[in-house]
Amino acid sequence: MSPNILLKKARRERGLTQVHLAEKLHVDVQTISSWERGIRAPQPDVRKRLCEILEKSPEELGLPPLDIHSSPQKDHVTLTVVLSTAEEDMVLPEGVSERVRDVPSVREQEQPLPVRRNTFAYAYEDVNRQRMLTRVHERWIKGVFEESLYRSTLLVLPLQEQPDLIEDPWQEVFQESILPSRSLPPGTRITQVYDQADGELLILGEPGSGKTTLLLELAHHEIARARHYERYPLPIYFNLASWAERQLPLEKWLAEEINTKYRIPLKLAKKWIESEHIALLLDGLDDVRSEYRTACIQEINIYRQKYGLAPVVVCCRSADYMAQPVRLALNKSVVVNALTTEQIDEFVARAGQDLAILRLALQRDTALREMASTPLMLNTLAIAYQGVQMEEVLTDGVFHTQRNMIFAKYVERLIERGGANTKTYTSVQIKQYLTWLARHLQAHNQTEFHIERIQPDWLESNREQHHYQRTVIRLVTSIQCIVGGALAAWLKGGLKNGVVGSGNGILGLFGGGTGNSMLGWMAPGIGGGSQGGASLILILSIVIWLVSILVGSPSLPTLTLRAIWHGLVTGLRTGLKFGLIISPFSIALFTALGGLMHGISYGLGIGFFLAMLIGLLSGLGDGLRYQQEEPPEKVSFKDRLVDGLIFGVGGGLSFAIVELLLQVNHQSTVIYSFIAALFYFLAFGFGGGTRLFALLGKTIQPAEIVTWSWKQMAQDMGSTIKKSLLVALVTLTSVGVIIAAITSLFFADPGYGLHYGLVFGTISGLIVGIAGILTSMLQSGWSSDILADDQHTIPNEGIARSGRNALIGACVFAPIGGIASGLATGIGFGLLGQLSTWPVMAKAFVVMIAIQFFVIFTIAHGGIAWIEHYTLRWYLWKWRRIPRNYVDFLNRVTSHALMRKVGGGYMFTHRLLLEHFAQLTPSQNDHSISALSEKQERSARQELSTL
Repeated sequence: MSPNILLKKARRERGLTQVHLAEKLHVDVQTISSWERGIRAPQPDVRKRLCEILEKSPEELGLPPLDIHSSPQKDHVTLTVVLSTAEEDMVLPEGVSERVRDVPSVREQEQPLPVRRNTFAYAYEDVNRQRMLTRVHERWIKGVFEESLYRSTLLVLPLQEQPDLIEDPWQEVFQESILPSRSLPPGTRITQVYDQADGELLILGEPGSGKTTLLLELAHHEIARARHYERYPLPIYFNLASWAERQLPLEKWLAEEINTKYRIPLKLAKKWIESEHIALLLDGLDDVRSEYRTACIQEINIYRQKYGLAPVVVCCRSADYMAQPVRLALNKSVVVNALTTEQIDEFVARAGQDLAILRLALQRDTALREMASTPLMLNTLAIAYQGVQMEEVLTDGVFHTQRNMIFAKYVERLIERGGANTKTYTSVQIKQYLTWLARHLQAHNQTEFHIERIQPDWLESNREQHHYQRTVIRLVTSIQCIVGGALAAWLKGGLKNGVVGSGNGILGLFGGGTGNSMLGWMAPGIGGGSQGGASLILILSIVIWLVSILVGSPSLPTLTLRAIWHGLVTGLRTGLKFGLIISPFSIALFTALGGLMHGISYGLGIGFFLAMLIGLLSGLGDGLRYQQEEPPEKVSFKDRLVDGLIFGVGGGLSFAIVELLLQVNHQSTVIYSFIAALFYFLAFGFGGGTRLFALLGKTIQPAEIVTWSWKQMAQDMGSTIKKSLLVALVTLTSVGVIIAAITSLFFADPGYGLHYGLVFGTISGLIVGIAGILTSMLQSGWSSDILADDQHTIPNEGIARSGRNALIGACVFAPIGGIASGLATGIGFGLLGQLSTWPVMAKAFVVMIAIQFFVIFTIAHGGIAWIEHYTLRWYLWKWRRIPRNYVDFLNRVTSHALMRKVGGGYMFTHRLLLEHFAQLTPSQNDHSISALSEKQERSARQELSTL
């Protein structure tokens, strides 16, 4: 900020010191200093006196003119906004009700104030300031203030100054008694109080008294000032409810709020705070949980000590503030008093016959009149009683009605006035859905509701959360099993000695021909009935498993000796256990197909192969995840059984369907599909396969914004290569040794077994290393985040963005992963296996691994959030917590004025309405007001006729 040289020079020309000028203006010396330093500017009323004392115009003092409605200066950017900058000339938004106008006494001015728009000019070209002001205005003035529940009444709220509610640092020094409270003159605006308090103000009041509306009215006014004067503090609205989540130092919390809520760079936000360039409008101190409220007040005071010249306004409910042992260090405190009898009467009288029953009720019942003393309740009563029949509201000869009953009637009236919009949902359904929503907003200290922000912890019980999480895990794992089964069948379809293979598989698609001839000397395979094609499936499975682990993790884990040993032991134990289970089934199936010897040969081969595959995958997964996360939750036998059946059916069916499409022998298809189903049943049901997805269903993290960082990827490159090479070495050794041992056992030829194991072990290690490097590089460079709430313009936009970004990212990275891994496979077979058909294998693996990369990347980077979100909503709909079409419902209740739309989110029209729904029980949703006896009704009607 540049110093105000003109003001300083004018003061010295008059022979005044800062102290003398402060005494003449009745302000602090620090205030004069802040004007001359260019940090702040005098308020309009003080500016006028300053000009008189220094005998110069505002322009000669380097200040904006007193009449800032003047024509825009040349080259200034102009904006048209619904604003006013003078307290005595508040501009009304279009469409405001003309029943009650914004004047101290309605009787003094019968003609309604004109509705017009003012055009303001920026007196500077600071684009950052302009954007900040626009975002605050769009979010809180246009989005909330102009749409607020009782904004149309425009009542001037009676204010009372109470000096004893703030901390006075001079009281102990001068032994001064605290000044008594005093009612401010009728018609005093909050902007006038703010100016007199030099921007340091505490606003207290009862629930529904209009505190937040006053704060937003002040923001409305201050935005207009800040648009004109470059050195004027930026008024920014904050809700303190979120402070309690982390309890950061206030300046750090403010910077993060400006960064995340208003999308201002963190560096610029910190600069504005440190230069005292921001006027803090802090609402919701009472929304801070009671155990943290005192600490919050202390943090505000610490901030005031550090940034003493920055304007600060705080709003809170009176009872919640007065219950605190500490006080805020501000200049002034005002309490919003109850509406006067004259204001209430005038409001009802101007409504005419529509509120005749309410007028009668207010005259006869003092309790009801007391209830009508706040703008919210007065407006609520007006809606609840408008056009109501006498028998609907009279009870026991008096008009005594509790607040909840009034709110219940008010809600019913709004629903009835919804017209055609109410036909889709019954009154009971609307109240039931809003009750659930209000309870959870209150429980999570939220005032705004965004559909995409629903989390699993909104479920009512651990049982519900368990059902939801298992469903998410089953959905994601089923996708993996279905895709894996289909790819395995596609790969196998062109193999198997030319008897079963038709050449229509993926190898045949690229010219591999029928049978195993393209595998050359490796055609016999590991042994038995598995043949060489099983080895290819092994490589594909290892890569798929590894990529699933890596893409779902923040980074590639570090393998320690203990982790390697743990993985080997786990893999051997798991492989042996499931080998003993699978082999008898396989032998029985192949015996039925071709006799006992055929069954033993093929059955043992398949049994050993699947056991080895499960063991390798289990060991690799456990080794990579060893000590990287908390132990997974124990899964019951029942859940394991259900999981296995779901995954087995999914994987087996996809395998069968692909083989049938490839015109493979039907009998063979049945057998191998059953074996595939058995594999998925054991591997993912009981073999720990779902541990890959153990964190699913915990927290929904949409990928609403995605970025790519070459710098971050380059920084992690060295560590990534080291970790990937270690994983590749472990894979090479374990796969090579196991394959060599099993092959030698089957063929009684150690030379063939060692050669076969070396080739496949090396190829597996090479592909795993490349896949590890590639996926880790993608993980390092690719990052995602969520949009700030005020950046949402469409309901549920975050989930839609998440799904779209997942598909876009997968379309970019899947081909890269497929090409790199596929080429590694082909080159490995060409160089190590010396097969002339290696280009065919390379092409086949490029396609298959690209498909798998696409599926895994889509799920891990946004797709999971999409699945989790809609699964959660399905359960909430199933349990009758929300409607099927949530957006349609929220839009309908918005049209009823029960909620209001703010950008892409929704808010209850007032916190008291939220609290009303939050405390309802199902039985209270059907509550109705009883009627009077005929005698009482006749008496009331006679009184009504005299009005």
